[in-house]
Amino acid sequence: MNSAKYAILIPWVELDDGDALLLEVRSQLVRQPGEVCFPGGRAEPGESVIGAAVRETCEELGIGPDAIEVISELEPLTMGDGRNVYPVSARLHIESIDGFRLSEDEVSEVFLLPVGWLKENPPSHYDLASTPDEDIPEKLRAYLAYYGEYRKTGRTDYLEYEGHGIWGLTARIIKGL
Repeated sequence: MNSAKYAILIPWVELDDGDALLLEVRSQLVRQPGEVCFPGGRAEPGESVIGAAVRETCEELGIGPDAIEVISELEPLTMGDGRNVYPVSARLHIESIDGFRLSEDEVSEVFLLPVGWLKENPPSHYDLASTPDEDIPEKLRAYLAYYGEYRKTGRTDYLEYEGHGIWGLTARIIKGL
């Protein structure tokens, strides 16, 4: 079993019309290219979960740590492969996402998912072992094509927002919020 810790930041952004979550689209240069996720990554030896979440977010978005106000560390989640992921909720103080200097090696774009929209459009749940392919959204089927046996055995939550398909751990966290 992998003993490494993986930390992610759940960035809340205050907009004029309510809160939104900031999400990333992974670059074509990393594992799971094109997929939507929260900023984060592997904690370095001796690094706290909060420290790793903040550091990774700063590296990926090209912002300073002063733009991040940590709210709390949430309960860890276990991935299908047994890895533990440690979510950290935080307020992201930004003027605009246009000012980010995205790490092109890791992030192709970012977008905001309004919480108000999310309340009206919660993720759908799919039991992949029993759901026929034609009943799975096309974008989700495309993601699942890279996951071999998981496609036939797993379960996942899924939602689409402005052409972005959000599934797996990211959708599970969003659903839990």
